[in-house]
Amino acid sequence: MKGESFFALLAGAAAGLTLGVLFAPETGEQTRERIKETSADALHDLTVRARYLRKEINALRKTLSEQGEEMKEEARTKIVDQLSKLEKALEREEEAIEEIVDEQNNSEEA
Repeated sequence: MKGESFFALLAGAAAGLTLGVLFAPETGEQTRERIKETSADALHDLTVRARYLRKEINALRKTLSEQGEEMKEEARTKIVDQLSKLEKALEREEEAIEEIVDEQNNSEEA
C-alpha cells in the first residue's frame, strides 16, 4: 500500500512537472534550470525520507531482537519477514529514483 502511495506521488509530481513545462512563460533554458532545481529538491526530500525509513526499520529490528525471546517464534519470524520485504521495497524505490535522475541528467546533456 505504501509503495503504491509513493509511486502515485512520483506520478503526480511528473504530471505536474510536465504541465508546468508545457505552460511555462519562461525560455527553454530557464525552464530547464527550474526543472533541475526542482528535481534536486525532490530527490533530496526522497533521500531524507528513505534514510528515515531505514532508521525506523533498523530500530524496530533491534527492538524485536531484544524482545524476541518473549514473543512466540512464529510471530517474530513473520514480523522479521515483513521488515525484510519493506526494506527490499525501499531499495527498489531508491533504484527507481536513481533511474529517474539518471534519465533526467542524460536528457539535459543531450
